[in-house]
Amino acid sequence: MPNSLQSNQSPLSLLLTLILLSMGTYLIAPMILMSLGVEILGISFEEFMRKIGAKEPEPAGQLVLVIVQGVSSMLSFIVVPALFIKKYEQRNLTYYFHFRSINMHAIALTLGLTLSLMVVNSLLIEWNMNVEFPESLAVPFDRMEQQGRLMTEYLTDFHSLTYFLVVLVVVAVVPAIGEELLFRGLIQKYLQGIWGNPHVAIWVTAMFFSAFHMQFYGFVPRMALGAFFGYLFYFSGNLWYASIAHFINNGFTLLMIYLFQKEVVDYDIESAETVSAWSTLTFAIIGAVLFVLFRKQFHITDNLRNE
Repeated sequence: MPNSLQSNQSPLSLLLTLILLSMGTYLIAPMILMSLGVEILGISFEEFMRKIGAKEPEPAGQLVLVIVQGVSSMLSFIVVPALFIKKYEQRNLTYYFHFRSINMHAIALTLGLTLSLMVVNSLLIEWNMNVEFPESLAVPFDRMEQQGRLMTEYLTDFHSLTYFLVVLVVVAVVPAIGEELLFRGLIQKYLQGIWGNPHVAIWVTAMFFSAFHMQFYGFVPRMALGAFFGYLFYFSGNLWYASIAHFINNGFTLLMIYLFQKEVVDYDIESAETVSAWSTLTFAIIGAVLFVLFRKQFHITDNLRNE
């Protein structure tokens, strides 16, 4: 994992600056872009929001929403962190994404690990969905969950292959690079610098990563996923592996939704169908073996341990 900050500011000060800049951009950019989008469509914002729950989404409206999400994510998670790295660390993105040191064997292990975790995580997803929160929390959580579900259904009503590919870039490629750069590459690194414990940094970052998505009925499985990405980065020192895993997780889900809608496959990945305990146990064992093999591909130096 990259080490040694070039700035004279403390890790805590840099971390707060980064979060303020990135999250501030993530809150402001969509409002500006959405205003431009509805202006182009010639409708009011309220009318546009009502259309999101429609049974037959309008392609123009879908495209506006996808572009707003994609541009906002790129600005918040790629452009802002890149400028932050340039200004405060006096480095560029290749410091975190090492092209030359990519190990094809480790990539294959990352693929197997991610697919195994997706199966194992299905139990956590089922459990978390059935958690009963106090009424004071259940009401807003239910509202956020419903809004998130409507937005997802609206965006993933794939009317063409071209639209599917656009959504794949926005929902799988951009987050795989941007969210990993922000959460694992920077936030996790600064937390490790503050506390000196990589495992605490990984899990706290994972909790922050999960809370950021504002879907608390999926908080625990997303936190587990975030920790998984964090350990891939910690063991390898290269964000490409965490990004590849992130892309596989998001991209595979989108692909299965698309194939189900086109009646190529019969399995609905969004269904509440439970994976059997034996299948979960089998993939948990496979994942554990693959994780050990992945760890053996890399050597954690003293420099990496004491960031």
